[in-house]
Amino acid sequence: MSYTLLGSAPSPYVRKIRMLMESIPYELQELNIYETQDGLTLNKVNPTNQIPVLMDGDQRIWDSRVIYNYLNRKHKLYPELSIDEENLITAIDGAMTSAINLLLMKRSGMNTDENFMFINRQKERIESVLDFLKPYLGHQGLNEWNFVTISLYTLLDWGVYRNILDLKDRPECQKFLQTHGTRLIVQKTQPPKV
Repeated sequence: MSYTLLGSAPSPYVRKIRMLMESIPYELQELNIYETQDGLTLNKVNPTNQIPVLMDGDQRIWDSRVIYNYLNRKHKLYPELSIDEENLITAIDGAMTSAINLLLMKRSGMNTDENFMFINRQKERIESVLDFLKPYLGHQGLNEWNFVTISLYTLLDWGVYRNILDLKDRPECQKFLQTHGTRLIVQKTQPPKV
């Protein structure tokens, strides 16, 4: 069985699949989706033009959550997600989408400190999700390592890495990152220094 994972090392969605596949052999095909050729390559295998994409022979699997479900069915990595866990992942992915939107706006030369409804909604969603996750961060999140904690780790670590999240007033987030930051797979998938 040979998997190919299309994506980029800095992508939080790709990173969480790389962490998930810690014990599963795969080849990472690095793409810079903002370069024309790599963007065209991606578009040929995923019409949503997003990473990651998992290739299993002729099968193409899009979206990190669908990839998780596909791999979990095949390899029995973790117990099936409960509705509460699905909701946690939905919240985490919602915050991640907002964080990525803010990064893309910054890279497009937009001032994300402006008082615009779209910008404010992105920031409000992130704060709302982090508030919602506070009990999880302080209890279960410190004691478990599963797709929820992997997803949460990639959100927080990527948000700090890209200067989107300021966690100085969120000690529960800092403790969560410190607790899981010592894991070998976390260190092996660390995004490159900017």
